[in-house]
Amino acid sequence: MTEQKLFRTCVVPFVLFLALNMLLFVAESSWQWDHPSAPWYQRAPEMLIYPLQVVVCGAYLWRIRRGIDWRASVPACLLGVLAGVVGITVWLVPYVAGWVPAEGGFTPEKIFGADSALVGVQYAFRFARAVVVVALVEELFWRGYLMRWCINRDFPQLVPIGQGSWVSYIVVTLAFMLAHHPVDYAGAFVYGTLAYGVVLRTRCLLPVILMHAVANLMMGLCAVSLNLPHLW
Repeated sequence: MTEQKLFRTCVVPFVLFLALNMLLFVAESSWQWDHPSAPWYQRAPEMLIYPLQVVVCGAYLWRIRRGIDWRASVPACLLGVLAGVVGITVWLVPYVAGWVPAEGGFTPEKIFGADSALVGVQYAFRFARAVVVVALVEELFWRGYLMRWCINRDFPQLVPIGQGSWVSYIVVTLAFMLAHHPVDYAGAFVYGTLAYGVVLRTRCLLPVILMHAVANLMMGLCAVSLNLPHLW
């Protein structure tokens, strides 16, 4: 793999995702209007941006799918799934225990009405975003690119997936942690450490992608079933 191909495969999806996050930030700070007479996309811009992220990032990921190395053994994948369950369980403890104030969160029912068909559509996009798009975009960048770049900044494509160093562990894990809200720092640090260990152990990306997908799926199911919308 060339450096350009590595960049297109592991960095560009992350940049696209961040650009749309920035668009949401601009929307919330400029034209959001939380008023009953306002259209839904002004009352809750995320209901527009989240589906857009799924479509745009999903289309790009589909385009580059052949550039991703999907090879992994069944035990390696099972290890990723197990690590995802353990990691997100630790992450969810403060929320389930009620230590985190129940403020904000994803509540399409309040925007469209509980009986609206758009509620189900929004949840479908939300789960697709968390389980598929986020899992792929983040792991391709954190563990597929940044981890390797920390070891060889000139030629990251020459670093085998799963090769580690203390510098790459500290940089990648802290960057992953700081990308989340302060209330999630402890859980993100534990999760990031487990994810780093999975890549070191398996020497491939699919297990850690599955880890992220399982973790986000469990988070979403907890948010919906336990009425904890502030989880996501």
